[in-house]
Amino acid sequence: MTLFPVVMPVIEAERKPSGKQAVDHLSWIAREALNVSAQKSRVKLGELVKDGNGVPCPVDGIYWSLSHKPKYVAAVVSNDRVGIDIEETKSRTDSLFARVAGNAEWELKDKSWDTLFRYWTAKEAVLKVIGIGIGGLRTCRITSLPDENHITLDYGGQLFLVEQLLHNNHIVSVLKGDNEIDWIIMEDPRP
Repeated sequence: MTLFPVVMPVIEAERKPSGKQAVDHLSWIAREALNVSAQKSRVKLGELVKDGNGVPCPVDGIYWSLSHKPKYVAAVVSNDRVGIDIEETKSRTDSLFARVAGNAEWELKDKSWDTLFRYWTAKEAVLKVIGIGIGGLRTCRITSLPDENHITLDYGGQLFLVEQLLHNNHIVSVLKGDNEIDWIIMEDPRP
């Protein structure tokens, strides 16, 4: 199967809301990206709902995942459980390195902000599939980095393959599994 993860910009004029209004607006834009993924996948999505823990529920057997940041959103649909995450690569507090990965994981690749966000987004994509939040970052382990676009992770003895894309200083990770990935990068979300 081919997955069509969509990366869509948040246009400058749409970045003005703040607080809950901003989150709701970004979520709406991410759902627009999700619709593009669904159209490309030739599936029709019904009402999108989440369970009591905030985990997206499948719609007529179609799984979905979305992520949003102030400048970009990402979304994907799949016939299997799926997770996607996007983060802007930028310096933050150094304590984040220890929070995201253990020493053995840092031995796989030099510590850098690029690597930290590769690890973070890959783990978030897997944790979304598992149905737990960011608190599981340290229990999800990077086992290998086959190349600059893929990461293999272990969670509870189960291995996951994640594909990654670097776009305009953002890292996007999507659970690949046995699927082919056909990234859709939209530069202007307006019709």
